[in-house]
Amino acid sequence: IKALKFKKFSLLGWSDGGITALIAAAKYPTLIHKLVVWGANASVTQEDVRIYNGIRDVSKWSEKVKKPLEEMYGHKYFAKICEAWVDGISRFAEKSDGNICQQLLPDIKCPTFIIHGEKDPLVPQAHAEYIHKHIKGSRLLLMPEGKHNLHLRFAEDFNRQVEDFL
Repeated sequence: IKALKFKKFSLLGWSDGGITALIAAAKYPTLIHKLVVWGANASVTQEDVRIYNGIRDVSKWSEKVKKPLEEMYGHKYFAKICEAWVDGISRFAEKSDGNICQQLLPDIKCPTFIIHGEKDPLVPQAHAEYIHKHIKGSRLLLMPEGKHNLHLRFAEDFNRQVEDFL
């Protein structure tokens, strides 16, 4: 962040990128102007591990989702990296509270906008509600028809909401 020589940044983060944005906003409060996260979580529960194991085998994914990723990374590498991600993220559930960055949330001082799809099959809504509850003054928007990729499916509404916030 400092290498770019900007005085302030606004961060937008989706899914694991949302986790990264939460951590950055907590650790560098003087550099972060505003924060937007969607599809993010601050912990991993046993229910999350069950969900993640359900996506471990990419051969079971829909062609629509799988095909562009396999074209980009190759079938073998994509399958391997997905399995490794499931193994890695699941390790957080071995901790008693599944903590990824829960303790950092109160350190986030910038205006924060949390967006969550009510039909997200990968990140249960309770995660967005937890993040909202633990970041003082944050704003939570639940999109009734949104799934994990709500920024793609509902791009116009998503972009308008984010632009209005920023």
